[in-house]
Amino acid sequence: MSNRFSDVWRRRKNVQLNVTKYWVDDDWTRGRSQYLTFHVRIKDEELIEKIVEIQSRLSTISCVAPFPKDYFHISVAGLGFLAESEEYEDDILIENLQRIINQAGEVFQQFSKFEVLLSRLNIFPDVIFVEVHDAGRIEEIYRRLQAIPEIRNRKSAYPSLLPHISIMHFQKNEDFIRLISCLEKLRNTEFGKMTVNSIELVNAHLSQKYPKLNTIQRFELK
Repeated sequence: MSNRFSDVWRRRKNVQLNVTKYWVDDDWTRGRSQYLTFHVRIKDEELIEKIVEIQSRLSTISCVAPFPKDYFHISVAGLGFLAESEEYEDDILIENLQRIINQAGEVFQQFSKFEVLLSRLNIFPDVIFVEVHDAGRIEEIYRRLQAIPEIRNRKSAYPSLLPHISIMHFQKNEDFIRLISCLEKLRNTEFGKMTVNSIELVNAHLSQKYPKLNTIQRFELK
């Protein structure tokens, strides 16, 4: 996994930025606003403080803006948009939600709590993020979740996804060179370790500037 993070970092100067003012206005949403996803909430106050400190240092650069603290999370698996009827391939019917919860519960019963290391900054086309090093545990959970049809049929899958915490998003293209210079200086920031005790199924409401995250179901790990 470290090699995959390194591959992303090596391309940092040639990233084609995906700039969005509001998530709901992005092409992938197609006007929809309720996105279902499995993720790990970041609740450790010490870790949050360290992330906020880095956000403050990067906020002097105009091309990026910080995510709010209550948005910090590690993505595990995206499902799709909650819908009453299937118009697009990533629409999730409301009537199938309980079945998804039941199947996910069976998957999570197979896993014990585990530790992750939050270490180093990196860059995707749409966000600045903290790398999450977990010895492949999240990837294994994702693979097991593929027993759920709504996840199995999704086009985006590991290894194209890497565990991370998005901390800043791109709001314009200006000042990108200065951002890269700053990231290179802060690249090796160590944030600390945390234990993953639970994974949540969340309905992310995209109707505002930043997604509002509402937990539908929390799955405790052994």
